[in-house]
Amino acid sequence: MLTSFFNKSRPENTIVILVYMTIGFILVTINSYNGGFSGVYLFKVIGVWALYIFTMLGLNFISQRNKLTGRTSYKILLFSGFTLLFPEALTNPKIVVSGVFIMLALRMIFSLRSGKHMERKIFDASLWIGVSTLVYFWSHITVLVLIVALISYGRNNWRYWLIPGLAFVAVIILTTCYVLYIDEDIDYILGGIQEVSLDFTKYSEIKVLLPVTFVSAFFLWTIGAFIKGSATTSIALRTIYILIFFFAIATLMIVFVASDKNGQEWYFFAIPLSIMASIFFENASSKWIPETLLWIIVLLPFVHYFL
Repeated sequence: MLTSFFNKSRPENTIVILVYMTIGFILVTINSYNGGFSGVYLFKVIGVWALYIFTMLGLNFISQRNKLTGRTSYKILLFSGFTLLFPEALTNPKIVVSGVFIMLALRMIFSLRSGKHMERKIFDASLWIGVSTLVYFWSHITVLVLIVALISYGRNNWRYWLIPGLAFVAVIILTTCYVLYIDEDIDYILGGIQEVSLDFTKYSEIKVLLPVTFVSAFFLWTIGAFIKGSATTSIALRTIYILIFFFAIATLMIVFVASDKNGQEWYFFAIPLSIMASIFFENASSKWIPETLLWIIVLLPFVHYFL
């Protein structure tokens, strides 16, 4: 049923997922609405929705371009289901915007394996990570993926290692110019720096505990299939698998240190998990286990909504 429908990448599959994401997003928006409707509010909601959809399409493009998964719709369906499990993320524009910038950075990082235009791609990836940090401070941890990519693709050229620093300096200079233009002081910039928090109190709430437990268990369930798949793939593609793994580690680090732990910090982890889980679904020998899991992933966000 679900597995047989989404085991191919077709326009109608994408349309169904777009409808699914839109319905879920509308429910999340209605649930978080606290009055004060205006044209500005509507524009903001539509903008966040558009960026949310763009992130899904970007994930699909990167996955197909780099042959991370087969030509199926699992990855974007899984991304939709996992992100809808954490409505706090979808009501926080900073999280969604930061996710778009991280996706753009990943596109550049994965394309480094071609060996072409290396300097430009490294600069662009670093720039996007820097801009993402301005939006959501802890997203800078994803620079770990760029470091691993440089070790893999650029370890023999010391000039490549200077480029990220130049990109980050460019972001700092442009940000400082903007702050001076709006007549603010340095505290305006420093205010975006967040402290490390190890307070997991909110994880005791069922609305946070349920999705966190499910996503964590699902990650442990699929990691074996991902490692097995990386061992049997080509050497060229194996490095991309390593980058995905370190991206998952980086996003889990964000979860661990994030200042406000209300579930929104898991939004970034949905990106690598969707790719890893898609590989599991594509290579599963059993039929009923993937079918059952996929139904749970699709329906759980709506069950979670009524908790």
